[in-house]
Amino acid sequence: MAVKTVLAALGMAAGKVIVKKATESLLGNLNQLYTYGISNFTKIRNQDVRFSISYLIRIKIPGTSKFLLVRGHRIKNQLQPVGGVYKKVNGFSEFREWGYKEDSSNKGIRTDDVSLNDLRFRVQGKYTLDVIKWFESAVGREYTFEREFEEELIDTGILDAEIFRKKSLEKVSKVMKVFNYSTFHQCYEVLIYDIVEFHPTAEQSQELKQLLDRARNEGDEYMLVDVTEIERLLVMENEEQIARIGEHTKYLINEK
Repeated sequence: MAVKTVLAALGMAAGKVIVKKATESLLGNLNQLYTYGISNFTKIRNQDVRFSISYLIRIKIPGTSKFLLVRGHRIKNQLQPVGGVYKKVNGFSEFREWGYKEDSSNKGIRTDDVSLNDLRFRVQGKYTLDVIKWFESAVGREYTFEREFEEELIDTGILDAEIFRKKSLEKVSKVMKVFNYSTFHQCYEVLIYDIVEFHPTAEQSQELKQLLDRARNEGDEYMLVDVTEIERLLVMENEEQIARIGEHTKYLINEK
């Protein structure tokens, strides 16, 4: 009887996995169909669509509801997750047939030495699905997450270089926002965020917990913020706002 019960439970579990995968496949196909339809049969077809494709690293302080955020490079007055835009390898020449244009100050962010080869660019709307499929292939682009971790936390001295020399980083989910109109950039956008989980070792966990003793002050280059502060997108101390939090930070706590 016990064996039958176990087998039945395994059968149910396997069934749930199959249904889950089938549902994910169906939703993926529906999303592709939607994207194809909008990009080919609306005014967006021949318009420039701006892409910004990045990864966000979820660094949670073990045993707490707090997350490590850093001050943004581009938007200096906001806190946001560690991470940034993926880099293209070997330039964008293969994108020319898609009407590729580099990001600019009037419809994006001005390209400089730091942002060179960033996956921020514009192409004609009808090629949107081609770009998404190219990104999913992971060919010709950066596909690891260590670079921004190093630049934002190790090079700045926030975390100890030796203790955090080895890093366990796992992509756990993806957020894709297709064809939202950006008033700021004056164009339609496709925003893709890979959500990456940092898994600390026991020693790294202890180092992260030590950050809890640090006072928070306006203008800090990094802060530990509670999940409730991310929900409100602001940080308060003594009933005064000392920082605001970038809206995309909500993806760390599975909020849209």
